Amino acid sequence: MGHVIHIYGSLGYPLLYFVLLIESLGIPSPSEFSLVYAGVLAAQGKLSLPLVIIVGAFGSVSGANIAYWIARRGGRKLIVRYGARIGLTDARLTQAETFFASRGDIALLIGRLISGVRALISYPAGLFEMPYPRFLAFTVLGALLWPLIAAGAGFLVGPHWHLLLTWLGRLWLALIVGIVIAAVAWIYWRRRGSRTGT
Repeated sequence: MGHVIHIYGSLGYPLLYFVLLIESLGIPSPSEFSLVYAGVLAAQGKLSLPLVIIVGAFGSVSGANIAYWIARRGGRKLIVRYGARIGLTDARLTQAETFFASRGDIALLIGRLISGVRALISYPAGLFEMPYPRFLAFTVLGALLWPLIAAGAGFLVGPHWHLLLTWLGRLWLALIVGIVIAAVAWIYWRRRGSRTGT
């Protein structure tokens, strides 16, 4: 852990930008650790908290834009061709598209605050061709909120940052489990309804 902390302390802003960028592409990365520890370094005077927030947000927005345009340019063709193999029928795709058209703004904003969801939320936005100005506005807002919360928490807790990471890990795990349970329940309800004709 000491070696990792030394790397973060040495590379600072560039590493933070890179970690947040690849996370928004769907590539696993230690964004929680990076932002919390950057906040700790800011509390020690080694980094600037406003710059940590801006750089983190810029990295997230950069990765989110790449993901958005990848999905918008080629995502639908892949879904149409291979989607049925993973259960994405035309009907389900239409339902998802309707949901994103009506609640995509909130999904983007909240999704950027949830570990796991944050890494993938830009792809459906591009896939369902959410208007780019709307996508960018809510992505920027969410991308600013996440480092503000995480780095701000690290700034406040200072030397007790490792306890904060433990707490965050448990919180994100609980959220992910809750989302999975809700998704399974929804799928079960939809399938049961289709079988009974309701």
